[in-house]
Amino acid sequence: MAKPTIDYSLYYVTGRELLPPPPPASSTSPTDPNDADRPYHLSHLELALKGGVTVVQIREKDVGGKEFYQVAKMAKGVCEKYSVPLIINDRLDIALLLSCGLHVGQSDLPALQARQLLGPDQLLGVSINTVEELDDVLGYPEGTVDYVGVGPCYGTKTKKDSSPLLGVRGVRDLLARLGRSEIKVVAIDYPFIFLAGGITSETIPNILYQTPAPLSNANEYRHLDGLAVVSSIAASPHPDQAARSLLNQFQTSPRFTLTLPAQLRSTPTLLDQVVHLFTRLQSTSEEHRTLVHHLTNQVVMNDCANLTLALGCSPIMSVVPQELDQLAGYLGCLLLNLGTATIEQVDAQRQAGRAANRVGKLVVFDPVGCGATVHRKGMADQLLGDVRVSVVKGNAGEIGSLLGSAEVKSRGVDSVGKGFADPGRVVRDLARREKFTVAMSGAEDYISNGEVVVKLSNGHDYQGVITGSGCMASTAVACFASLPLEKDETIALRAFMAAVTGITAINVAAEIAAKREDVKGPNTFRAAMIDECYHLTPDKLRKGARFEVL
Repeated sequence: MAKPTIDYSLYYVTGRELLPPPPPASSTSPTDPNDADRPYHLSHLELALKGGVTVVQIREKDVGGKEFYQVAKMAKGVCEKYSVPLIINDRLDIALLLSCGLHVGQSDLPALQARQLLGPDQLLGVSINTVEELDDVLGYPEGTVDYVGVGPCYGTKTKKDSSPLLGVRGVRDLLARLGRSEIKVVAIDYPFIFLAGGITSETIPNILYQTPAPLSNANEYRHLDGLAVVSSIAASPHPDQAARSLLNQFQTSPRFTLTLPAQLRSTPTLLDQVVHLFTRLQSTSEEHRTLVHHLTNQVVMNDCANLTLALGCSPIMSVVPQELDQLAGYLGCLLLNLGTATIEQVDAQRQAGRAANRVGKLVVFDPVGCGATVHRKGMADQLLGDVRVSVVKGNAGEIGSLLGSAEVKSRGVDSVGKGFADPGRVVRDLARREKFTVAMSGAEDYISNGEVVVKLSNGHDYQGVITGSGCMASTAVACFASLPLEKDETIALRAFMAAVTGITAINVAAEIAAKREDVKGPNTFRAAMIDECYHLTPDKLRKGARFEVL
């Protein structure tokens, strides 16, 4: 018998203890009325299959072999009715008796020995949590392992024996290691734990967008082949609806693609688009001003609010958890600033970021000082794992920390040293890996979407001797990101254009401000720069802008 070809899109790991109470006997059920006397867990499974589950794994950790066999045998009959493969967790003997596939964890029978006993025709999967575990699988003879389950991807609490949470970025790193291997991969949820943060309808878009891993060829990524879910189906009173919704999300949610219109690879054309976006914001009436929500630090709060107004947007600076979800419905863009890196502040930023993701708004992230301390780096990593960010704007030390490079150091919130030998490569590599636009500030600024790199040469030395100039640059980016998308414009394209336009605008304004007779030093410069952002015109921007597509 040839090994079946599997669609791993919606891989359901059963959990009988998570099932909701059965419906009243008098209620109408979409299952076959002739099966009214069969076990409730079987009716629940059939509904899930009707909803679109593509693979079923029977996982019964706390029952004896007899009960496990009976549950699996009944499940196989239902699965065969829908031509869906059945996989047995851990119990090789039951898999052999039922001629089913087998899934093993790291504490179970080793995959190589399991394959020898299982034979060549049945599916074999392995749970993976680390690079070392994946390397073991890749070292097996070809055909030993058919798929790996990587994770857990999300979660907030664990069993005593559970593996560490990988998060979407950890899953991405394992996908990168898997490369072009024929082994399939599914992201796995925690079995038997009803999690607020598991693989759910809310987290799936983020999983599918953030987990793709760049391969060696430009613009090519390794994607997940499916999602292994537990409680999202098992705990649902309507498993058919739950499965249908999850499968639809997996099939239709946007996957990341690295593209930028060809015309934006030309410096003159890019300048035209920068002026166009600037003009759109400047011409917005007061009645239709977009809202830029800042979750930022107290040092720069006043300056950033005033700059937002000067550029033609409305600022709000709330960190109150009770209103963050509601505010997401009004905002044009969300700006997260790591300057105040308390746990409470980061929790609020995570909540606001997820709310913005739900309504499709751009999120700009300024990882202030993330290269200075382990705590800040950890907070930055958490936010980037939990929130789908569109633009990251930081100095060389911060960008290097996110990339994992030690070439440039941080001292507090400042970058130390001469900078990167090849800054264009740094921003391109980070943007390509993380799938957001990267803007790195310095004597010259570099921006990339992972494909195109732009070098910007505007700005003034005074910006380096006032507190919060980098934070204000992030505010400028957020203002241009806040405008409604135009026809056929993607979030990724707007993120790139907002970064180029925002940083160019504030730096051109800085140059104009520094030439004013009333500017005597950094303190008078600060106010003058905000004034000149207010007075900036499309003509001044076009004449003053100095950037080039590399």
